Amino acid sequence: MLYTYLIVTIVSTTLALRLPAPYDIRIDYYKVDTTEDLVIHTPRPKFSWKLPVSSRRGIQQIAYQIQMKWHGSQWDSGQVFFNQSFRVLAWNGKDLQSLTHYQIRLRLWTTESNRSTFWTDWICFRTSIFNLHEYITNKNDDVQWIGSTEIYMNVLRKEFNVTSESPIRTAIVLMSGLGYSELYVNGDKIDPSRKLDPGWTTYEKRSLFVSFDLTSKVKIGKNAVGVKLGNGWYSEEQYLLSTHNKTVYG
Repeated sequence: MLYTYLIVTIVSTTLALRLPAPYDIRIDYYKVDTTEDLVIHTPRPKFSWKLPVSSRRGIQQIAYQIQMKWHGSQWDSGQVFFNQSFRVLAWNGKDLQSLTHYQIRLRLWTTESNRSTFWTDWICFRTSIFNLHEYITNKNDDVQWIGSTEIYMNVLRKEFNVTSESPIRTAIVLMSGLGYSELYVNGDKIDPSRKLDPGWTTYEKRSLFVSFDLTSKVKIGKNAVGVKLGNGWYSEEQYLLSTHNKTVYG
């Protein structure tokens, strides 16, 4: 009985030295816990995290390790001795790929224990098109601005077919407009939490776009994509009297 008690005590003490995983993980400034579909717009994102909560004071980070995987490939930073946890460029200075889904996980070493913390869960994110102007220029024959001369809300709709011989790996929508819009696929509104997309800008200089992951929405067979167009600031005649001195884009 004495030997059994000693063995159990030693095992329990050893396990207790492994701290919980780091938390409040951020990629660039996006908090991964509160962003359902995380889209990164830079090829070299920076990572931030917080050390596990401890009852002791003065605990510091000694090292970190990040693992990443994407499309059958993987990368491992190994144990990196570094005491900073804010805006860390951990990807060896390499560029991420555009329009790619990634998963990462993280663990730390601190002054509280000679063992690493537990790993975080795998964190999913995807990348956008990093150079949209170049992308559109290369596909100029396939890109057209569409719309209507009507002042009130319009609905645009198009059907397309996905054959069973062509399985879907990913389906991404990039949508830009000079006014507000809502996206529907097969009758379902995509991300009802988003309002007033895309944001207002000075249209002579730039226009914004939004991105949606529709991989789970597109099915084998006939599909339909629709966009409801709402009023925006492109044509201010909808809001201001004709006598008002205003800028009109179109």
